[in-house]
Amino acid sequence: MSDLLKHVIVADSIGVMLNASDKKISNVGSAFALGVVSHAVMDMVEPDYTVNWFDSYQLGLAAPFLTFQTGGMIFVIRTMLSETRGDPRGFRLRIAAIIGSVIPDIIDGIYSLMNPHAWFAGRLLFPWHNRTWQVNPMSMWATSALTLVVLAVRYLSGYVLELFSKLNPKSPI
Repeated sequence: MSDLLKHVIVADSIGVMLNASDKKISNVGSAFALGVVSHAVMDMVEPDYTVNWFDSYQLGLAAPFLTFQTGGMIFVIRTMLSETRGDPRGFRLRIAAIIGSVIPDIIDGIYSLMNPHAWFAGRLLFPWHNRTWQVNPMSMWATSALTLVVLAVRYLSGYVLELFSKLNPKSPI
């Protein structure tokens, strides 16, 4: 498992933006596709920490990371559910983008369980998951810190904009 939480946060943002658009291309298919594309781009741009599920010692060392990922995922899903109450289109777009963003990890996770040699060789189904080209992956703590920044920007930015608009009522925000 890599930084699944960051993929979900970005995908949720994609779903929100698509829901705000009146374009005909803002549909479940485009949300799913953009979720997959965002996953690929993020995996290619920054090689984040990856948990080795096949080594119980390494898995134990990853407990803080896994706890953070789980808690963050619960927060994001609860927030999405509360924000989309009464907005079925928004819910569908956000869920489709999230599913698109996590499906590559699910597929390669199942593939690596069925073919552990592929995991250790770094040759999985999706090319952006192949570790043969990745250098200097981020540490667990650096990955968690970056995810925390993305989480804060995504979910606190609305409150900051609202505060600025209250402080300056003439602002176009």
